[in-house]
Amino acid sequence: MFKSGFVTIVGRPNVGKSTLLNAIMKEKLSIVSCRPQTTRNNIQTILTEDNYQLVFVDTPGIHKPKHKLGEYMVKSASDAMKDVDLVLFLINPDEKPGRGDLFIIEQLKEVKVPVFLVLNKIDENPQEKVAETLKTYSELMEFEEIIPISALKGKNIDLLKELMFKYIPEGPQYYPEDMIIDQNERFIVAEIVREKALRLLSEEVPHGIAVEILQMKKNEKGTYHIEGNILCEK
Repeated sequence: MFKSGFVTIVGRPNVGKSTLLNAIMKEKLSIVSCRPQTTRNNIQTILTEDNYQLVFVDTPGIHKPKHKLGEYMVKSASDAMKDVDLVLFLINPDEKPGRGDLFIIEQLKEVKVPVFLVLNKIDENPQEKVAETLKTYSELMEFEEIIPISALKGKNIDLLKELMFKYIPEGPQYYPEDMIIDQNERFIVAEIVREKALRLLSEEVPHGIAVEILQMKKNEKGTYHIEGNILCEK
């Protein structure tokens, strides 16, 4: 029996969705930054094992939009929840549910597929705090599964995979087993450069930046010479 399903990871901006996705894949495929709303594209990442395939849609953080770009990003994330087989709602136990979390929960109540509550950063919080957060969220909404993890340290990631396999339906293998992302090399390189720019030049560059890769050349040693432009908003 082979199973396959589409999974989306939702949560407040900067809660660690990209870090979780990278931990599941054991690859750096999604941009990670201390600045919120750095994920601007719906990237499909593919995990293929012997008896299942999971296709992850890494979406921008869901929040109450304050501008046109925010509206587009929230709509993009909300639409993704309607077309998947499983939703992972990622939270941090050191933060009480705020307006953003309540906004997300209202969206999740309309979803017709299983929803997991995933508590990140459990290694950074005492057990009492984690238990208190679990109780609070359980009273707001019923979840099919509740899984405490540490995305950064990889704790309980294998357990999360096992539970996802349990809930996804039987289905075909949508992508070749050696395909792990539906984007080309230039896109991945551009995202890595954008991440570094946001992290290292936080005071010098604005939030809205894009990276244009002009050329990529592989040398005899197997490394790349890459040239590109960093485009900033005025």
